[in-house]
Amino acid sequence: MKEHRIIKLSTMWSSETLRADTEKLINEKVKDGYEIVTVAFGVNMWWMPTSYVTIKK
Repeated sequence: MKEHRIIKLSTMWSSETLRADTEKLINEKVKDGYEIVTVAFGVNMWWMPTSYVTIKK
């Protein structure tokens, strides 16, 4: 059975910081043996740039 997780990252500063943090997270999870299912960018209810990464193992 596959395990899925959804990870949320947010930043108050810039979308570039969020992009870099998301890229770093993705690379770490791939090294740990996870497969990246989806990556989505948007804003949360306080209009902060947010990314959602779905992973599975």
